[in-house]
Amino acid sequence: MSIKSRKKHDIIKFKGTAKFCFVNEPSKKFKPEFGEYICDTVVTDEVAEKVKAQLRSVYEQELKEKTELEGKELKKAELPFVESEGGTLIKTKLKGGVRAKDGKIYNFTVALFDAACNPLPEDVQVWGGSKVIVTIRPNFWYTASLGFGVTLELQAVQVLELANGGQSAKAAEAFGLTSEEGYIANGGETLDQVFDAEETSETEVTANF
Repeated sequence: MSIKSRKKHDIIKFKGTAKFCFVNEPSKKFKPEFGEYICDTVVTDEVAEKVKAQLRSVYEQELKEKTELEGKELKKAELPFVESEGGTLIKTKLKGGVRAKDGKIYNFTVALFDAACNPLPEDVQVWGGSKVIVTIRPNFWYTASLGFGVTLELQAVQVLELANGGQSAKAAEAFGLTSEEGYIANGGETLDQVFDAEETSETEVTANF
């Protein structure tokens, strides 16, 4: 269950590359009723350490208060930071909605913006591989089985560089594919070139910060 905080914690933001990305619509693979927005993002180890530093003080305060309330030392759940190729994967998510005790349904969305902070058009899909700035709020929770932990609740995503269909040249290489003669998407131009042309005529880890 979530811990009732005296106030919402400050927003934390970081820049990286989206890896698993469901921000336009929630994924319903594991949460069939309302789904879950996800933006698991690969950042440099330096950025990951800065995010952990911002979390540290509020984490320790929330843990202290919950420990005093329970009257015993608490087990610590794994943190949403995982070693990844190219740096650290920071896991972020947000429930697609909730059903209140009175039966009323509340649906949630993730705010999406382009590099100039304009709202992203509804028909623009944000894929894995996109360069993004992610903003989150920490939400602390405790269960007897898992212990004390924190969820990085997704608030907004700013798209700095939009991936094409969620696949990159590196992803193609992973399938054993190499460049060949034939059809080239966007007439051989990169997405940036296309946009420019249009303008002229986006493991377990314990709580050890």
